[in-house]
Amino acid sequence: MPLHSFEFILFLSLVFILYWSLFKNSARAQNTLLTAASLFFYGWADWRFLSLLVFSVLFNFYTGKAIRRSATKTRQYLLYLGLAVNIGILFYFKYFHFFYGSFLRFFNGYEPDARYGALNIILPLGISFFTFQAIGYLVDLYKEEMEPAPGLLSFATYMTYFPKMTAGPIERAENFLPRIAVRREFNRTRTVDGLRQILWGSFTKLVIANNCATFTTPVFDNYDHLSGSTLLLGAFFYLFQVYCDFSGYSNIAIGISKLFGIDLMRNFAAPFFSTNIRDYWKKWHISLSSWMMHYVFTPISFTLRRYHKTGLILSIIITFLVIGLWHGANWTFILFGLLHGLYFIPLILASKPISRTTSGQNPASAPAKKAHPGPSPRQGLQMLGLFILVMLTLIVFGADSVSQAIHYIGRLFSPSLFSKPSFPVEQGIGGTKTLLTILFILALMTVEWIQKNKNHEMQIDDIKHPALRIGIYYTLILAILLFGSVVHIYFMYAQF
Repeated sequence: MPLHSFEFILFLSLVFILYWSLFKNSARAQNTLLTAASLFFYGWADWRFLSLLVFSVLFNFYTGKAIRRSATKTRQYLLYLGLAVNIGILFYFKYFHFFYGSFLRFFNGYEPDARYGALNIILPLGISFFTFQAIGYLVDLYKEEMEPAPGLLSFATYMTYFPKMTAGPIERAENFLPRIAVRREFNRTRTVDGLRQILWGSFTKLVIANNCATFTTPVFDNYDHLSGSTLLLGAFFYLFQVYCDFSGYSNIAIGISKLFGIDLMRNFAAPFFSTNIRDYWKKWHISLSSWMMHYVFTPISFTLRRYHKTGLILSIIITFLVIGLWHGANWTFILFGLLHGLYFIPLILASKPISRTTSGQNPASAPAKKAHPGPSPRQGLQMLGLFILVMLTLIVFGADSVSQAIHYIGRLFSPSLFSKPSFPVEQGIGGTKTLLTILFILALMTVEWIQKNKNHEMQIDDIKHPALRIGIYYTLILAILLFGSVVHIYFMYAQF
């Protein structure tokens, strides 16, 4: 049920009406509706995996209760059991085929196929997201950083909540459970703010990400026949395709959640205005990076603290290898994570405060700074350098294999880099459409710079003239109607 489909709009409208009419009298009633709606939403995607989600809810809820009630040694065994089951399920569905195929290729020299036992394992929707939430919940209970969920219903709502089910944000239970413990009351201001955020997310997804995809797909498919300038443009568009696709989903999910009176954490905060890789990961996929820093980096760095900077470098690299592997079972994702980990080494050697790399703090919660017309020359160069590094790693991210990524980058840095780029005319792409997409990207970056100290790009309550606000709404709606594309209606991160 894609978020821009007629079925989802009808589903959301029905749940919204019921939520604020028949189910508005208590938190329990509201949570009951949200859980039932979420299970329906998940079952609509693939009913075969509904039992897996229900099992995850029941297993982690009762394991969590047992952890808090047991003696110290037993609690440790229960935690190990919980981690083994959750990681085991994730490994089977997401990684078993990858390691199985790698084993066959390495030791036997052939590809897994029907003759040699190829596996057709279907990846359940959102498995990485709800599994990480479950793992975080069990670890927090073991470390006594939070109390168990007050009841199965509350925990089920936390695990299955449909706005964040497909692609996050990855919410920590200690933050989410208190928000659903009390009855939510309808708030017109919050609802309007949520609709604005949904509109902005739809614009970035349908207009920018999808139009970028019409260019990047044929470029990646035919990279070995294209000029370096075309490959550079393809890499540029792919970076914004990934960003606008995922940040678009995050804005839509957060906006939908506001319709039900529940706040989700911000997931992106203008990352391309970062001046170093540390700040970039404080603003890119904030929910994942903060989860990794809390549950992976912190314990590893504590274990390796006696090795000082060497231990810190190893901790960062291991953490980013896990981040890469989290994205999927492919060596390209592992290399993607490794490269980002290596980018931290100069900061560590320069004795920067890496321990606060991605603390999970919402950048928008920091004291507002005085806005400037633009970055300083030094900041601009730092932003450009970081942008290029990130763009190169996104080539690795988007390639089908490591060898394809290497060949792509090799052809990019060839004499043809300075030639005129070509366009895949057979895909209906030309210079006009490409230029229009670049103009939309520039508009995006301008808005993000102006709104960089706000909670989201469409937080425009300070605009006092209603006509101006309405003009902004109609401009975005018109752009979606005239230039939006539904060819790539599914969100990229739903596959992770």
